Amino acid sequence: MDKVFKGLLLIILVCTFVACGQTEVEITIEKITPVDTIFTYDTLTPVGFKKSKKFKVEELTKANSAYYGFFKEDPEVDYEVRFYDSHQDAVEFGTSFAEERTGEDAVLKKDKATWKEGVKEARSCAGNPHGSNVGAKGGQLVAHDIQSCMYVKYADYVIYGNMIILCAGWDSDGSMRNCQKLIHKLTTPSAE
Repeated sequence: MDKVFKGLLLIILVCTFVACGQTEVEITIEKITPVDTIFTYDTLTPVGFKKSKKFKVEELTKANSAYYGFFKEDPEVDYEVRFYDSHQDAVEFGTSFAEERTGEDAVLKKDKATWKEGVKEARSCAGNPHGSNVGAKGGQLVAHDIQSCMYVKYADYVIYGNMIILCAGWDSDGSMRNCQKLIHKLTTPSAE
């Protein structure tokens, strides 16, 4: 009995420490932040951004370039980053495109999108929230997962200087925290 009690106590302590270590990070960034620095893709690579795809920007008004990529962290987080000549251009010409691609009403079908590039990458796949669905096949009941790839990947975005950053997250707060992580990496000098 004494071993069982000690084992349970150890499990409770471990769970407490794990739970305490998972506190939510306060969101301290603004959705739109003017800064004088002009960012480019080359600004992202030294802080660990990995490009998965470069998008064509001819139809993305006034944009210089746009990339889909991630930071290899635990967990890995996806981003879409768009670059403009200035903060003013990003706000004036990029806001409507960012709003179309993010949030609950995001346009996730290419034929309905104003800018067709990156629509597929802006989708997230998720299975049935109950784990499986029961259906009939040949007169027998079978369980199978139902998966949909029409969930929005980017719940929110930020405009930071001349960049528009679409950040993965299940809700706006999660996306904003991920945007904050990326901006923190760009603005905090690395300790070498």
